[in-house]
Amino acid sequence: MKMGESMNQEERLIKIMDYLNEHRTMSLKMMCELFQVSRDTARRDIVKLTNETTIIRTHGGVALSSFHRKISDYVNREEKEIEYKISIGKQAASFVGDNEIIYLDVSTTVNCMASFLTASNITVVTNSIDTVNHLMDMENVNIHILGGELNKHSRYMAGFSAMEKLKDYHFDKVFIGSPGLTEDGVYYAYEEDIHFKRQIVKQTNGVFLLADETKMNQRQNFKALSLESIDTIITNDVIPGNLERVVKEYGIELITGVK
Repeated sequence: MKMGESMNQEERLIKIMDYLNEHRTMSLKMMCELFQVSRDTARRDIVKLTNETTIIRTHGGVALSSFHRKISDYVNREEKEIEYKISIGKQAASFVGDNEIIYLDVSTTVNCMASFLTASNITVVTNSIDTVNHLMDMENVNIHILGGELNKHSRYMAGFSAMEKLKDYHFDKVFIGSPGLTEDGVYYAYEEDIHFKRQIVKQTNGVFLLADETKMNQRQNFKALSLESIDTIITNDVIPGNLERVVKEYGIELITGVK
């Protein structure tokens, strides 16, 4: 796709940003070919981008900084695969019975579950601000919020206080999400998640993992749980064969093809 020589610098910079949002990186050669400009002009564009935005210069081009690619960019994740998440959340909510006490994890998929809770006299324990907002006007739900330090970016309560308060509960069921599920376990992006998730699974009769197809065979920075800690996996599509074999070995209930 050729842009033509008449495009001014500001227009080129907008196009470069659009390209980076989709492809992460862009080479100097690609800029020259795409915009039909000289290498000197492309270099001037790079200088302006790196001076005025969070774009970083690389050997031979530019790239999105790690800030823009963080897995914890909660708002972007909630917008992505929203139909999958809603379907999974609706299915998960059907497992909650009257008078049960449950834990709802900080997760965009688990958050979608909150609106579908129809059982009577449920007690929901959570440290997710978004989940609390969903539950606020539901008369069938009692809400317990784990205290602690507010993570403003991802909108949840964290830290020592939240962990200590968590230990006061025993749950009928817990519903957790994960950015990565492999044959050897359940993965998360941050070390703090390890301790919190390991504590949660000690205090329940049943662990439900909600994960859409994009999380399968994805490994993140920290392994929190082995698959033997999980009782039920709910997902939107058939899982890869390697995962299905391990899930069967551990006797995990697998609910797939959720629409």
